[in-house]
Amino acid sequence: MAATGGAADASQQQEEALAASFEEKHAELVAEARGVAREFGVDVRAVAFRPGGGAGGGAVVHEFQGIPPAARVARTIRRAVAKDVSAMGMEEVAQHERQLLALRNIVVRELQARKKAAAAKKATDVAIDGAATKRAPEQQEEVAAGGGESKIRKIIID
Repeated sequence: MAATGGAADASQQQEEALAASFEEKHAELVAEARGVAREFGVDVRAVAFRPGGGAGGGAVVHEFQGIPPAARVARTIRRAVAKDVSAMGMEEVAQHERQLLALRNIVVRELQARKKAAAAKKATDVAIDGAATKRAPEQQEEVAAGGGESKIRKIIID
């Protein structure tokens, strides 16, 4: 029985050593993949398989984007806008024009949404300022002076 227990301990130690080695190498792989994605501006998918292959084993997948999503959108828009129209047929030109109009509509909607949000914020600020003017004169002086200091002076002076 002691031999069986010793073999189980050795097997468990070996599995722990393997898991520790995997974690170390996995961290190194992830760091390298992230570095490659940043340096070259490409998407990288890193796949590592856990040791054991059974219930504890399996693939660990990490994906790193070398280009931020905003840059991807900008690149797509630039590509759509910069097509050479002189080499296109009439149907291609019409399709390109539709794409440009769709992009323009998206930009217009975004600008209108921003303008509407700014107007709503301004209206809220005006409403808050309007509420401040409906206060009693003593409170208005207090708010205008930035505290109760002017109120105290007025009381002392009068």
